[in-house]
Amino acid sequence: MLETKRLLLKFHTLENLEKMNRWNNDSILSYYDDDGPEDFEPIPIENTKKYIERIIKNDDDSIIRFGIHKKENDSLIGLCMIAFIDNYNKSCKFGITIGEKDQWGKGYGKEVLNEIVRYCFKELGMNRIGAEVYAFNERSIKMFEKMGFVKEGIIRQAVYKKNKFEDEYIYGLLKSEWKK
Repeated sequence: MLETKRLLLKFHTLENLEKMNRWNNDSILSYYDDDGPEDFEPIPIENTKKYIERIIKNDDDSIIRFGIHKKENDSLIGLCMIAFIDNYNKSCKFGITIGEKDQWGKGYGKEVLNEIVRYCFKELGMNRIGAEVYAFNERSIKMFEKMGFVKEGIIRQAVYKKNKFEDEYIYGLLKSEWKK
């Protein structure tokens, strides 16, 4: 478990199954997070349950997933993960979703990112943290850039959203660039 001023980053349990299934079926969240079709079939709760059970089992040491919980009431407001952990090359990628849309714009993403960056560099011994962000996701772009991430590249026309192709930006932060 990791902790920030207002949040706890905890490993997943089945306790939040219904909330996570609601997020999996939310078209707005899918627009920002998913590279699949926008008119997807609803995901049955049983599929979400199997997914969470695989996460709990966690037999893949290249991924660490956390639920983002508010300290004040322990409510789950989002998810984040450190993925593609490469201990030889000392690199990983970070992803985040604030699933509760009424919690958007309150600085929780930046708070989580700050702690994850600290954890990756100090605890995991990483040298580079990467992230991929759709070009239209202005909030995420702003968050990563405020934290010192550098736009390293563009994957042109990476996804098809709202009847047009959209770019995806590649961001990275090196340990030597990190402002502690």
